[in-house]
Amino acid sequence: MTSMDPSSKIKVLRQLARTSGEGAAAALDREAHKILAVLETDVTYGALRSQIELLDTFAFRVPDLAVEGMTRFLSRLETIKLARDRKSDFADTYETPAQLAVAALELLSRLRYYRTKEILSIAMAAESSNVDTVRKAATDVLKRIAEFDMDVFYSGDKRAGLGAAPQKEVIDFLEADVQLDHHFAAAVSLCSALLSPNMQGTSWDYASVVWKSSAVPATTEVKEMRARTLSYLKEIYDLKCDVASKRQLINAMFEASRLPNHGTYPDDIIEMISDNTTDILSFLEQRLAGEPFPVIQKIEHDAYWRYYHAPTDAVREAALRIRDRVDAADEYKIYRDLVGFEGIFERWEDRRLSGADFREVGEYRSRKALEYALSIDNSNWQSWRERILRFCETESEDLATFPKFYEFLEKVAVHHPQIALDLLKESPAAIARFTIPLLRGLWAGQLRAETRDLMWGWISRGEHLLAIAKLFWSNDDVDEDVLGFLLDRLAEVGNYAGFRLLIGAAASNYSKFPSLVASVILPAIKVLSKVGDSLWIHEIWYSDDARRMLSELDADARQIVLNGLKALDDVDFHAEEVLIPLAKNDPAQVMMFFRARIDVEDSQPEGAGYRAIPFSFHQLHNVLEQSPELMVDIVFSWFSEPIEFFQHRGGHLLKSIFPSFPAAFSKKLFKMVETGARERIEFVLEVLKNYEGEQFLYEICREILLHISTDDPELLTSVSVVLSNTGVVHGEYGFAIACEQKASAITPWLSDSKPEIRDFADRLIQDLKRTAEAERRRAKEDITLRKHTYGARGTADDLEENE
Repeated sequence: MTSMDPSSKIKVLRQLARTSGEGAAAALDREAHKILAVLETDVTYGALRSQIELLDTFAFRVPDLAVEGMTRFLSRLETIKLARDRKSDFADTYETPAQLAVAALELLSRLRYYRTKEILSIAMAAESSNVDTVRKAATDVLKRIAEFDMDVFYSGDKRAGLGAAPQKEVIDFLEADVQLDHHFAAAVSLCSALLSPNMQGTSWDYASVVWKSSAVPATTEVKEMRARTLSYLKEIYDLKCDVASKRQLINAMFEASRLPNHGTYPDDIIEMISDNTTDILSFLEQRLAGEPFPVIQKIEHDAYWRYYHAPTDAVREAALRIRDRVDAADEYKIYRDLVGFEGIFERWEDRRLSGADFREVGEYRSRKALEYALSIDNSNWQSWRERILRFCETESEDLATFPKFYEFLEKVAVHHPQIALDLLKESPAAIARFTIPLLRGLWAGQLRAETRDLMWGWISRGEHLLAIAKLFWSNDDVDEDVLGFLLDRLAEVGNYAGFRLLIGAAASNYSKFPSLVASVILPAIKVLSKVGDSLWIHEIWYSDDARRMLSELDADARQIVLNGLKALDDVDFHAEEVLIPLAKNDPAQVMMFFRARIDVEDSQPEGAGYRAIPFSFHQLHNVLEQSPELMVDIVFSWFSEPIEFFQHRGGHLLKSIFPSFPAAFSKKLFKMVETGARERIEFVLEVLKNYEGEQFLYEICREILLHISTDDPELLTSVSVVLSNTGVVHGEYGFAIACEQKASAITPWLSDSKPEIRDFADRLIQDLKRTAEAERRRAKEDITLRKHTYGARGTADDLEENE
């Protein structure tokens, strides 16, 4: 087999893997040893990757060898230096040890029921990799081992009948000796999969894949496995102290409380899920007293939804016991009012019947925020200070979690300015994430001068710079000196996130402070342009003030803004919102912005992901298409430079501006064709190639044929390409049908008065018919091969009959 090319060798090995008998087994064993020898000695990426693909073809016939070999190979990848068949940016990026590790893990995933515990160990180790792709591949392996598969669980035709044995091996593995310090997330994820109430399966034939689902049955072994999994999670829960881990564990536990996605299920499944749910709720109820407030809130929230979806009275009663314990905790209720983004504020019975009234809840919490702020005085301030600092410890990746707490802190600053100022001075680190509402309240009050002095000191020391920038967002009392000093300090420390916020803050005040454009916005954009940072658009794209500002910029200022957008990997709808007001004033300047982006793209390394010209526009084309003559003339001026891959850049840009080929655009292109100049005709064809051969192109293509020589094969071929383009087709015979429809649409040209049109049409129609014929043959052969490989479900319908 060594002399075969890889694709032929794979075909032979695949057929051999299907062959029973000692001879086939011995041959596969020999081949496996050869492959593993290469994997243990070679250092060339291409050779190693091809050997993994070969082994993957028949690994299920030699599972012991395959698992042991992949274990050694993954270990070897940590030390070897790969050689590559070619040198390129693509190879440096994608031909890496990580890619080989992913291929090895994918192979092991398909052997997961042969050597389950060994593969669990391998995947668990790989899950802690610092490479995202390897970590994701390992996570997928773990998930596939733990999840229920109908074809593995049940017995019968092409079914393994293993029951819950794989899941039992997973919980055995977890209980044995998993190092939670390193594998906590993976262990919890495995438990979530074990407690899922759903199982899936698939069936194939030559034409389709059918996904099936059902409920996990309430067998004795499933119940025992779920009970052990919950016990394992409870044990971990009592070992963990941090909020994030406890939230993950609660989520995993409550997987056992979910009802199956399948519409109907027998009573024994409901009983199993009810028992698991009451067990979890009772466990969490017992631990409420000692938990931090965010965990109590999580328990309250999840218990309510168990109550809402309770399958039995026992679940409802267990959930209400948690409700009663929570309602008796006065300190927690203050936390819920101020930080309770997941809290349940209504009576559970009422909310279940009528739903949540979020406006009423918001008004209630605002009233409580004011009430709490007004209740503070010198006698209780120390208690409130400790409470505020404790509430500030709540972790969240989204500051929208804290709107009412922000509201409360701003009211504290308004009604008790000295207390708020002291809090900022005495506990700046603890209060850091909540500096903004305190500053806003102080800035609007009597202690503005003292607050300004405090901020000036912070800026000097490089502290709380982002909070100060946010203070002036949509603020009627902007201090330009403070913003100027902040700008200079941000530049000194290289805080580019601060520059972006400062641009947004200044733009939000454009109506009252237009001078901020020259003093803050444009200088900040210049700094960010030098470091290739265009993310500032996300601070302004949605703002009416920013759009008004952009529409009133002069040419030099517009160019600074456009230069600031060149680093964007793609011009998406956010960028378009910034470009539209600029294009309304000077569409040519915006077109030259796209020309500059082409130069940037040419300077990027291979595979960088930068796209100079967007695939399509969302709204910008509505502005640019109003100047068709100008648009075409500008892009034509690029054609002679030349631009590499002009069709897909300059040509595609015009297609994006004029997607429906409007009359004014068509007229301009006709004028260029009518000159008879080869360069102009060639340009028009490069533009037309971006369309999908629609009927509206026929007239201009006919005009082109009248202005080119019949012995110019390059231009004639280009016209054929334009007319033959189909865009997306559907079905096995989609392309063949599209070619036949094209041939039929061009048939009237055979009667054209011009002989050059008739001759061209005759040749193109014959080509299209030959292509359609070949496509039909290919599709039929492909269907026959798939029927042989996968079989046919029911009657052997010919797909062609359904087209």
